[in-house]
Amino acid sequence: MFENWGKEELGLIIFNSIGIIIALWFLTSRLRNKLVEVEGRRENYGRSNNLKKLEEE
Repeated sequence: MFENWGKEELGLIIFNSIGIIIALWFLTSRLRNKLVEVEGRRENYGRSNNLKKLEEE
């Protein structure tokens, strides 16, 4: 199967592999940033609720 492959096919496979790696890196970095943002919002939300409870008492 691979005997008939030329430089073009191998070049395309390498090119596509690099593209997939870049896409995965981009998506994982976006996901990590979003998770950090959500955790920050949760912390702020928890603090504001605690302050409201303290003010009510």
